[in-house]
Amino acid sequence: MALTPALKANIQGDIWPGLPKRFQSFLFFRIRNQVDFKNRLKIFTNRITTAEDACQMSKIIKAAKKEAEQAKKSARLQALPGINIAFTSTGLEALGAFIHPRDQEMVKRNRKLSPIFREKQLRGGLFEKGMFSDLVGEGWDNPQELRKEYQPTSDQERLIDGVIMVTSSLKSDLDSKISEVKQHFLAEEGEPLNPDTYVISKDPSIELTLIREGKVRPGLNKGKEHFGFKDGISQPIIEGWDEKQPEGREPRATKPGMILCGHEGAGTQPTWAKDGSFLVFRDLQQLVPEFDTFMEENAHLAPFTQTHPRPGEKLAAYLMGRWKNGTPVDESPHNDSDSGLFSSNNFDYHPTNEHKKCPFAAHTRKMRPRADLNHDHAVIMRRGIPYGEEVTAEEATERKSAEEKERGLLFVCYQSDIRNGFNFLTTRWASNHEFPDRKTEFVGEHGPGIDAIVGQRLDHHPPRSIGLPDDNEASRNRMPLESWVIQKGGDYFFAPSISALKNELTGPGIFDQAELERLREEND
Repeated sequence: MALTPALKANIQGDIWPGLPKRFQSFLFFRIRNQVDFKNRLKIFTNRITTAEDACQMSKIIKAAKKEAEQAKKSARLQALPGINIAFTSTGLEALGAFIHPRDQEMVKRNRKLSPIFREKQLRGGLFEKGMFSDLVGEGWDNPQELRKEYQPTSDQERLIDGVIMVTSSLKSDLDSKISEVKQHFLAEEGEPLNPDTYVISKDPSIELTLIREGKVRPGLNKGKEHFGFKDGISQPIIEGWDEKQPEGREPRATKPGMILCGHEGAGTQPTWAKDGSFLVFRDLQQLVPEFDTFMEENAHLAPFTQTHPRPGEKLAAYLMGRWKNGTPVDESPHNDSDSGLFSSNNFDYHPTNEHKKCPFAAHTRKMRPRADLNHDHAVIMRRGIPYGEEVTAEEATERKSAEEKERGLLFVCYQSDIRNGFNFLTTRWASNHEFPDRKTEFVGEHGPGIDAIVGQRLDHHPPRSIGLPDDNEASRNRMPLESWVIQKGGDYFFAPSISALKNELTGPGIFDQAELERLREEND
């Protein structure tokens, strides 16, 4: 890798190069005892899995696979646990590292705090607002569908200050690590180091408000999300960092600053934010039987499925932009049998004035338009994991998801700017019927359509539909769509560097709390 050892040791490992995981738990928390939490966090920082650790894990996995291949047997599964942490704006505020919006005007008028605010305040209006205020307020998320833990209280107090992410390839090891994390932050001071018998403090540093658990799907479905598509393909390649660099028609390498603050390509942030990244967590429920049923019942309405032996699968592939095994429809629009294309990224949607091979509004084309824009200006690093059990025989027979059998994706992504990353992709591309732009003459007046997979539509939005290719020069085929992904909520976080965790976030505080409290009293 081109990174210096010091840089790799300063970045949390799930941001880059990513933590190996078959199981992952997200421990959402509120800070209850600020002083105690800071003290415990400072010690806990030594347990954070860094990019250097993750690179070493990757080497261990590759060596084990090579050894197993030579011995002609399966590689032994190794735990390789990982721990990362991130904070909402209210969490950073509790650590003395963020000024709440209610105090900002007052701080800007203060001679002592104003210059510190301008220099040290983490920038990002959406991060400051949080996901609920952003997406419910902007009219994309339906509050009635959100889990209560992601919603603010009646007095608009947010319930989540941070999240601790624990990963492992062995469930027993994951459970052990979670017990250790809980003991570290919840146990009475001076308790023996036994995660099974510790006494919970009468004044614990944190309160766990929600735990979400994900796991890789079993058997032949490993690496696939619940609709059955291979996931995690086409991650951005970081220029100068990743060993593999783009070839052929693959998207150009991404500047490090698109993902991490303080690097080339990033916007301006305080120096303490360098090597950190904004994390978006999105809880997505998937209605799998309903999705499969729609494909079966509507495939005959698509012109390109008429002679295919699996019409439902071909319709699903065109809506996704890839066949279920990962084959891009742009490279192989009629079959998915070429194993050399299963994870291919060597395509760019040329010619861009037609969509005979891949619909303009296919999910992969919406999320990464390639030649439709000829550059990447909205890039995210995806780190999600499925949750829930497999579809039961009863659900498949009834063609309906059971309420008690919820499944979906715990979506995680990293970027250096939420507005130009996740939010832009979700609201301006996926849910915009007119994007990709300037396609009306090729697809009709209603535009390319909504992203069939993650595009959002509430009552005040245009009906869900997608333009599909046919034999006309300007395609006329348009298919109404149902919704198979329910947005259950989430939040916006910042994953700091190791140095920031050890210094600014666990020290006296970036902002003078005594001065801030004095100002509040004066202004009451």
